[in-house]
Amino acid sequence: MRLLNILAALSGVLALVMLVLAAHALQPAPEDLERIHSGAYLQLGAAAAGLAIANRSGRINLIAGVMILLGAALFAGTLYTLAITHSRALIMLAPVGGITLILGWTLLAFAKPGD
Repeated sequence: MRLLNILAALSGVLALVMLVLAAHALQPAPEDLERIHSGAYLQLGAAAAGLAIANRSGRINLIAGVMILLGAALFAGTLYTLAITHSRALIMLAPVGGITLILGWTLLAFAKPGD
């Protein structure tokens, strides 16, 4: 679960970096700022969940944690890319990330702390 802890912490770092960049360096348009905020808040929530799950044991918890972090990274990354580059090339990753995130949380609902 050490790897999950590291990934969750890095996810939190990335979300905070995006919030700082949006506030101080990027000067995005209002709709782009909203995209960055949405992605960062979602990613921060997933990072907190990942840190909590990292303190549990078992394969199901590990898989759920990875799915939550991966789904949040895909979803938020798509929003960050759209906000900064205005490119829609990766836009189809957003629903993949969202579904992965939802499935991760659903799997977590069925996991025991020691599973």
